[in-house]
Amino acid sequence: MKKEFNQIYIVKEGDSLDKIASIYNVSPLSILLTNNITPKMLKKGKVLFIKNK
Repeated sequence: MKKEFNQIYIVKEGDSLDKIASIYNVSPLSILLTNNITPKMLKKGKVLFIKNK
């Protein structure tokens, strides 16, 4: 089964998981699970895939 992502987001300086989640109206946990990362892995330049509900 092919995963479908609605958005790609590149983490910027000063971004937080909560801030990114609120931009796309998704949960922070959803971002972590979709990208198979932990909060400590959220660094400037990281590419995140955002899957809308």
